[in-house]
Amino acid sequence: MRIRSTKPEFWRSARIASVSWDARLVLKGLESYVDDNGVGKDDLALIVGDVFPRDILASPRETYARVSEAVSDLHRAGLVWRYEVDGTRLMFVSFWEDIQRIDKPGKGRFRRPDGTLEYRDSIIRESVASPRESVAPGTGEQGNRGTGEQGKKDVSSEVADATVRRADVERILDHLDHRIAANGAKIPSRSKRNTDAARLLIDADGHTVAQIEAAIDFATSDEFWRSNVLSMSKLREKYDQLRLSAQRTRRPAEPRPTRFEENLAAVRAVAERDGLATTYPQIGAAL
Repeated sequence: MRIRSTKPEFWRSARIASVSWDARLVLKGLESYVDDNGVGKDDLALIVGDVFPRDILASPRETYARVSEAVSDLHRAGLVWRYEVDGTRLMFVSFWEDIQRIDKPGKGRFRRPDGTLEYRDSIIRESVASPRESVAPGTGEQGNRGTGEQGKKDVSSEVADATVRRADVERILDHLDHRIAANGAKIPSRSKRNTDAARLLIDADGHTVAQIEAAIDFATSDEFWRSNVLSMSKLREKYDQLRLSAQRTRRPAEPRPTRFEENLAAVRAVAERDGLATTYPQIGAAL
């Protein structure tokens, strides 16, 4: 954890005001959690352990769930990047050079989304989420460092793909992460396999985001499925089974006959067998 500053513009920012109060607190914690390059591991256990050590001891499930939701909120608002380099899930705090002035920055351990390692070398111009609202100049939020030096973009294809990630795909991935974290399980890797599974659920399988989120809610709340569906690739693999299982769960059970109804059925069966209902119509009528 590192000492960081907070500029006055933070409290007046429309972008900051668009996220929850939980997310704002988590963002300030993330600023201390990441290195001087603005990058840290996207690992909820590490984040919670560093930023909320007392809360995780007092109420682990609630803390994991609230921090997971806050990080997803920050990502959707364009305040953090979430990406992967060489199999390591990473997080970068957006507009880093504008919100933090670091006189003697340490050497970065992890690459930024643009592939750079040094504090002053970044060529990132905007957040991956590209929020719709415009940010007024001078608020300290809009970075504009560099003119796109191509020689500094020596990054893997997975990192490059981070700049074109789709909001709908990210939404269902974030939703699954949040639900799994709420169950106290390990959040799945944001790997190409899981990202592709999320995209194919929409593009190839034809499911809506709402339908997929409903499937996630069912899978993570059902006693059996919650321990068997722990990644987006597994969710897609088991999607049809989940849908059928959810339908069976929603279908109302046949009401069990009462003792009186069972006796009534038995008497009627005997009466029909012995012809009593024909000989004595009043029996059938009374029953």
